[in-house]
Parts: sequence; structure tokens; C-alpha cells
Amino acid sequence: MNSKAIPYIQLFNAFNKGPTPGEDGTAYPSLGVNIARRKFRSGGALVLPGAMEYHCALHDLRFKADRPCAPPDHLEYPELLKIPDIDIICNREFEYLIMTHDTKRDYENAIIIFHGLNEKKWDKYLPWAYRLLKQTGKAIILFPLAFHMDRAPAEWANAKLMQRTAENRMKESGSNSHTSFVNAAISTRLEEDPRRFFWTGLETFMDVRTLLKQLKEGGVKGFSKGTVADIMAYSIGAYFALIFAMADPEGLLRRAKLFLFCGAATLDRMYPISRYILDARASSRLNSFYLEHVNNGFAEEDRLRHYIETEHSGESYFKMMLLYHYNKAERESRLRGLAGRISAVALRQDEVVPPAEVLNTLKGEMRDIDIPVEVLDFPYPYTHVTPFVLQERYSHEVTEAFDVVMTKAGDWLKG
Repeated sequence: MNSKAIPYIQLFNAFNKGPTPGEDGTAYPSLGVNIARRKFRSGGALVLPGAMEYHCALHDLRFKADRPCAPPDHLEYPELLKIPDIDIICNREFEYLIMTHDTKRDYENAIIIFHGLNEKKWDKYLPWAYRLLKQTGKAIILFPLAFHMDRAPAEWANAKLMQRTAENRMKESGSNSHTSFVNAAISTRLEEDPRRFFWTGLETFMDVRTLLKQLKEGGVKGFSKGTVADIMAYSIGAYFALIFAMADPEGLLRRAKLFLFCGAATLDRMYPISRYILDARASSRLNSFYLEHVNNGFAEEDRLRHYIETEHSGESYFKMMLLYHYNKAERESRLRGLAGRISAVALRQDEVVPPAEVLNTLKGEMRDIDIPVEVLDFPYPYTHVTPFVLQERYSHEVTEAFDVVMTKAGDWLKG
């Protein structure tokens, strides 16, 4: 079946109403694809908050537990949000998805999809994976960021429990807004300790490095030794993918290409205040924390400083994506070196990651970085969170928009 002929809503429903993917693979006969689950154990979890002591094996250095960030006294946290990060088992032991159209051969090429912030289900990404698989012939890996998808406790998505938390967050401060049961858990956690943004990113960094090494060494079922992986990333996934590509640990992405959708602005130029992402107070706390500590060189944060400012050349690329004007020359120099391997699409009406900021980051202040960035607009009411809406009255327009974006992504990544 020609994938372009399937209306987007029909494609979404075919996966959404289909069987749950199994470990050995679940077929979707009407679509001609198979989705399998693969188990993964996170070695990066050892950096997470909650330990009494930390050890950097690379430099044989030990650090005491991070000092509490001292959230405002009036904040009340439900017990299910007080579990130390390092003790959350589902984040350390989880499964990722692989979509293929032929389970009888080993693939030599893959595309890894990274999702957006505060996502709990792969639903909206399965049509993306399907189109990329059909267009490129490469196996698609859907890999979750730390504390997202199945890596987050189910209680954090419990509407009844989280609605109570959201209501408390609204009552605690008259200046808060955009609270909801959807963003209550992540907003509470990031406001309590904004360092989580880095530590969970570092855990994901380590996990993806492990995945890429496993693919290269032939350690993932269904893939040949020497498998090369490209990346399609959306929103905060694009932010992460860009940092990972700049760092390129062990040259694992030396031959890779990246397609970035609705992402790649620096942290201070993103506006994630949304009932689906972060509430206003959490977003403000996140930005103010890194603004303060970037300006003082993380002077009071020994462990953070070790990874961000001094010894870790790969992980330190994180600091280049915090503030637009901070380390701009170094960031733009590195991006020039990646030109030819990155392409991006931004959306004109995106208020979370504005297209102007994607242009500023990827093409540089003087627009002298040769990374293609295309700004699209769709003839229906879309948002950053939902670029392809599930409303029948816009089915034709949404299908066309989806086809445009995925054709661009597939053309870039199939080479």
C-alpha cells in the first residue's frame, strides 16, 4: 500500500486501535509493518539525584550528594513525587520500540526518533515512524528520554492524583498559570530541582551512546554489525539530538544525518509554558537557575561544574545550548562543522520553539551557517504540541501537511 495514500487520521487510528507491541514483534498486516520491544538497562542512571555519593569513573573523582535546591517552603509534594530519582526502577529498566517491514533479515541502517518534553505515549510518533520506514527502508527505533514514556511511573500520569497536585500548584502561587494534571509531575520535579534537566539529559546521553555502540557492535537483535543510525528528533528531542551531535562521543555519529522538527533553539529562547509541557512557575525556575549558574560558572555546584564546565568535553556541549549569547562563537563554529549533516523544519505559528529562534541557532546570528532550515505553515489550527491535528474536518489538509514534512525528513535521511 502506498503510504502517501493513507490519510493521517486513518494511519494514526490503525496504530492506536491495533495490538500492543510484543517483545518478539507484533504485526500490523494492513500496514505491512512489525513493531517489537527491546529491553534496555540504563547505565547512566548512576548520575541521577538520590545517591549519597557519586563517582566519575573517567577521572576517578568522588562527589558528595548534591545539596538540596531548597524549593519554596509553601510547596507540598505528594508522596509519589518524593521517590529519589535514582530509585525509580522503570526509568532504569525499560523497553524501546523497533519498527520494521521485514523481520527475517538484519538491518544495516536505522533511524532513531526522539520525542518531545513530557510525553507519555508513542501514539503520535508511530505514523512518523511508519512513513520514514516506508520512504527510507531503514528500521526505525523509538527511544525514550529519561523519565518519559514507559520510563516514568504510571502514577505521574494518573489524572485524579495529578489533578490534585495541579490544583495545589495553582493555589500555592497567584502568579502561576498553565497548570494541569498533564504537566503537574514534571513541573513539580523541575521546580523542586532544576538540575534534573541536566542529570536526566546526561543519563539519556549515556544511554544513547550505549545504544549506538550496541548497534555498531551487532548487539541489537535484528541489526547487523556496523549498523549506522541517523536521527529524526522533535522539540526537546531535537535539543538533545543537537547537543549529542555536537559532542559526538567516540565518533558514533560521524556518518549520521539529523532531521530536526520544531526544535533546536537554545533553552532561553524556548517557551515551554503549556498545559501539556510545563506550568509557568516551573518554566521560570528552570530558566532562572541556569541563567544564574551559567553566569557564575556553576561555582557552588561541584558535580555540575565537573561535567559542564571543566573535564567532560562531550557533556560540556550542554552549556552551549543554555543561553543564546553564551559561548555563541564556539557553538556556531561547531555547527559549521556539522553543516551538510543537519536539516530542520520549523513551524511559523509555533509559540514554544519559535521559528526565528531555530534560525538564530542553526543558521547563526549572521545567517552564515549552511544548515537548511525551512519554515512551514499549515492551513489549519495547529500547535507545537499537536502539529498534525486529529480532526476529521481538517483531514485532507493534515494529510498534506504530514506528507510534506515526512517527505522532507525521509529525503534527507534516506541518503
